[in-house]
This record gives sequence, C-alpha cells and structure tokens, in this order.
Amino acid sequence: MDKNPPSPEPGSRGWRSSEDQPGTGPLIESYSQPDSGLSRYEGWALGTLNVLLLQGDEQAAQAAFDCLNAIEQRLSKFLPESDVSLLNSLGSSRPVTVGGELLELIRRSREAWELTGGVFDPTIGSLMRAWGLVDMVARTPDSNELSRLLESRGMDLVEIDPETQAVSFSRPEVSLDLGAIGKGYAADRISSLLEEKGVETGAMLSGRSTVLTWGLPPGEKTWQVEVCHPGNRDEALCRLSMQPGALSSSSAAERFLRAKGKTYGHILDPRDGLPTETIEGATIWTRQAALGDILSTTLFILGRDALGEGGCVEQLVKAWTPPGEEPRASIILAEKDSRSWGGIGWETFYIGEPGFVHSG
Repeated sequence: MDKNPPSPEPGSRGWRSSEDQPGTGPLIESYSQPDSGLSRYEGWALGTLNVLLLQGDEQAAQAAFDCLNAIEQRLSKFLPESDVSLLNSLGSSRPVTVGGELLELIRRSREAWELTGGVFDPTIGSLMRAWGLVDMVARTPDSNELSRLLESRGMDLVEIDPETQAVSFSRPEVSLDLGAIGKGYAADRISSLLEEKGVETGAMLSGRSTVLTWGLPPGEKTWQVEVCHPGNRDEALCRLSMQPGALSSSSAAERFLRAKGKTYGHILDPRDGLPTETIEGATIWTRQAALGDILSTTLFILGRDALGEGGCVEQLVKAWTPPGEEPRASIILAEKDSRSWGGIGWETFYIGEPGFVHSG
C-alpha cells in the first residue's frame, strides 16, 4: 500500500456510504416477507437502520427499541450528553464517572486491544475525525497530523480508577469511538431482553454489517443468509445455512473514499492511521454479536495473519467462550483472485464446530 495518505478525487464531497442500501453485509431479507411467520419492525439508532424480525408481538418489539434508544443515549458519540461524549470531552483533564455499560465495553475493548496487539483499538476517534469519518466530509490528514494523532491512541491510555470506577485519559486528543463494537453489543442486549420476554425466535439486523439470530425460523432448521460480494453489492458472494448466532461483516463497500483511482474503505489500521486494504472483506459467525464485530474488524485489517493456532482470533474466541463450552467461530475471507468472478475469491476457516455451511 502507498503509505502516503490518499487525497480525495476532484469533485468528491465526502465518504460514500452504502451501509443502508440493499446488498451490503449479511442479508436475511427473505424473512421480511409476509409468509415467513416473522413480523418486521424497524427503527433508527446508533447511526443506522435497525430491523427486528420476530415471532412475537408489537409490545415486545417496542420494549426492544426502547432499550436500543437508551443504549444510544449512553454510548453514542453523536449525542453531547452521552457517557462517551462526556468522556471524550473531559477525560483528558479529569476523571469522569460513567455508567456500567461503558465500563464493560472499555474493559472488553482493552482485552481485545491486548490480544490483537493493538489492531482492535476504539481510541482512534481523533484519527477518524481527521479523515472526515465523523462528519463524512472527506479530507486527508498530512503526515505530521497523522504522527501526532498516532501518539494519542491505545487502550493503555484509558485509565479506570479501581476505587471510584471513574475513567480518564492519560494524553490529550484520546477519543473513544465504539463503532466497531457498539452495534454488536446492542444486538446482544436486545436478543437477551426479547428472550426474557418470551420471544423464542427472532433476528436483529443492525445496519448491514451485523446480524444476530436466536431460535429457528418457522418450519426451518437453519437461517438462510446471503453474504454480499465486496466488489458488487447487488450480488451474493456466497449463501449460507446458519445456526443461531451472530454474523458480522467488514468490507470497504460499507463506506468508502475514491482517491488516486482506488477505493479506500472506512476501516483504519491503528498501527499507521491509514485506511486498510489487506483483504476485500471478512465475515465471521460467533455466538455473540459484540465479539463478531471485534473480530470482523480485526480480520479485515490483518487478514490471514489473524488466523491459525494461537492467533488472535482463536485467543479472543476462547476468552469469550463460557466455561464448559467449546470455542467456536466460522470465518470467510474475501481476497483478490483474478481467477474468480468479479476478481474476488473466498475461503472458509473454522474454529470448533461450524456455525454455518455453504448452501450456494
């Protein structure tokens, strides 16, 4: 990769987003049809469209969206009174008391940061702002700005007082962005809430990058899912028969910048502050959506280097596996391949029992 920051093409006004259009990420839209036996509900939160497909009543769906909106009020970087915004604003000058949800996400994020060698890093909020990924107006930070901001990233700069549980930053310009874990965390919370309310079967789609399912669709033994082609969002890369669980995808098709005749994705490599282009896309099945979001981001940055025995993916899956259960994850990496349709091929990797099988 050219290590000089890419400049937007002339006439380009900003990052282009396809996240909320058909054809990005894992799709289960067939279950939105009237004969599916599932009811569809939708609402906007966490900066994206969220869809619930439930074998349950409208009252349960309303409770789920109330919970989702409450999570947004506490964790959104776009709301000035949220815990995240207050911490980003004040954390470099004094300790800030935050809620239990944010504390849990900080602890989980630090664990992921350590196990991935800093590749998963929610402290890159200032880098994302420098690239225009907050206001979606494309810009190019120069090398001096990048060097300065790289000094203010790393979960070791986020400190939690063991007595008061207040959080502070040890350097200026540290800024949390929980976009790579927040949607998955919310999906996990929503599914738990709905199961407690007796909704035995359902799916939550958060944007087009995160899907969480529980139970089984009426009359079926698995969930039928399409993983979209990173190079053509109107086509399927592959089709899966999936067990209940989470499917998370990361690719440059979600949000991208065209510069120097190339397409750069919105996922930055925290190690150099530049848009990563190691592979074309990563999709992973896990038990928990938050873990899936962490791992799809990590895989998109590291590619095959994240895999293998003792690799960071295996370590994280083991760390999140409840005692007495088998570590499980199923992974699809999409990579450039001139021999494949659209110039992109894919390969599947498994940790433990497969969470899906290919169906087409």
